[in-house]
Amino acid sequence: MKTVLVDNVISEKELFYMYSEIIGTPSWRINAESGSQKGFLHQPMLMVKKNGIPAENYPLFLWGQSVVYRIAKLLEQKNIGIPTTVNRMWFNSTNHGKKTQHWLHSDDDSDPTFKSILLFLTPIWQPDWRGSFYVDGEEIKFKPGSAVIFDSREYHQGESPVSETYNWQRLTCNIITN
Repeated sequence: MKTVLVDNVISEKELFYMYSEIIGTPSWRINAESGSQKGFLHQPMLMVKKNGIPAENYPLFLWGQSVVYRIAKLLEQKNIGIPTTVNRMWFNSTNHGKKTQHWLHSDDDSDPTFKSILLFLTPIWQPDWRGSFYVDGEEIKFKPGSAVIFDSREYHQGESPVSETYNWQRLTCNIITN
């Protein structure tokens, strides 16, 4: 599957509401993963659903599942089909200047039918803040309310904001469907 960008998946009003709800959720945690040459990488993460395990945050899971159905409907108009069962879902928050928070990786290389969806959830974003997303070397600019859909085996990486974002977090949601 070629990488697809879908604009206006989430309306401005919904973005402001969901951003506030997600940022204000008390169950954020610091994710620490050890990379072979990277040391420990830390980033705030809000886990919603892990592979094969019931949802940790059912209201956010239901919202994410409804967004997946919304995206599938929009893609039908382009004759593109995607699986719609949410297998994994979490939110990531990035501050400016945190270059260690993003590294090149694939989401799942075990099954060619798995698709990844990345939602851009910060309602206010300026191009000079950067924060782009890269899939197989292709740059996708951070655009509020948009979604990037790609094969979960593809290597990808987020870009930390490079300038002051005036208290806005670079908030994304990573969903894997099968």
